[in-house]
Amino acid sequence: MHWALAFVTTVITAAAVGCGGGVDSDNTGGRGGSGGAGGSTSSSSSSGSGGEGGDGGGGGAVASCPTKEGTVFAVRELFFGEGNSGEWKKFGFNVDGQVSTGLSSDVCMPNSGGSAQNAHPDGDDGIDNSFGKNLLPTILSLYPTWVQDVNNGIQNGNFTALTKVECLPASGDAPALNTLLFGGTALGAMPKFDGTDTWPVEPALLSDPMDPLSTTITFPKSSVTGTLYDSGKNVQVILSVPVRTANDSTSIKLTLYSARMTMNLSDDRKSATSGMIGGVLNTEEFVAEVNKIGALLSLCGNPLFDNLVNQVRQASDILTDGSQDPTKTCDGISMGLGFDMVEAQLGDVGPANEVGMACQ
Repeated sequence: MHWALAFVTTVITAAAVGCGGGVDSDNTGGRGGSGGAGGSTSSSSSSGSGGEGGDGGGGGAVASCPTKEGTVFAVRELFFGEGNSGEWKKFGFNVDGQVSTGLSSDVCMPNSGGSAQNAHPDGDDGIDNSFGKNLLPTILSLYPTWVQDVNNGIQNGNFTALTKVECLPASGDAPALNTLLFGGTALGAMPKFDGTDTWPVEPALLSDPMDPLSTTITFPKSSVTGTLYDSGKNVQVILSVPVRTANDSTSIKLTLYSARMTMNLSDDRKSATSGMIGGVLNTEEFVAEVNKIGALLSLCGNPLFDNLVNQVRQASDILTDGSQDPTKTCDGISMGLGFDMVEAQLGDVGPANEVGMACQ
């Protein structure tokens, strides 16, 4: 059971790798740190100054890049917000535009007998990150080296996620850019993180499995202001990540809705730090992916695994579209992650990840 929970979390994080963000005035968090479990319950929700409504970066403009050239970045390290002093509160964004507590009356109803006192208290300035608050501490209590092991996977070249920012200028602002997102499969060597690593592209997100540039995940209203890259608000991210045991393997597909990513570019625009991603996992879609882990580990029908699935549902704190409605049951789990990226190269299409069975 402990390993099931560890695998589940590793999958979530590895899949969210490609998105990120930087510190700005719209309720972003910093890199590093740790996440506690809990939050204030002293008042009802109110409209937060860092609400996530609107289109975000690009001001509604649609980017055009006739040459289709661009700078490719690969995730080098992930940051989860683990710890015992509420570090999770700095990871993510105020997705629903509210500052909620366990006593808020303008939020969705708890899922599967969950507690509003656990699900709804927000992080700093309304940051939504139920994953960091409610799931991450449990993971780490069962698997203390999980964060280190996930980052070791990146450092060893087992996986990454990649973005290609088309027509990124060498300096100055860019109010309208198009960004492409890719999954990176096994590099086949230790990455150098010096701009020369050529990562194979996972085909699951490609419209043409023979064309490594044909990703279906784009951010057409991304922008750069000063050093801050912003994907724009309300983007959708889909990532496919392989999970393996000694004897079998499967592939987990994660979709993050109502998402946003930001990151701070270096002066030469060949790396990025203080990355941040925030968004919403649809609860039942995520449960379906968790059930693949259950089957991989032969845990189908195990009462402990069934309890884990129920705990996942109880972490729901938001609606999938990033809104709140007190007449509806929460069907999404908010999530925030940090990361750093470095320049890299896109390679050819790699082998497709296997998709295994799932518990029913």
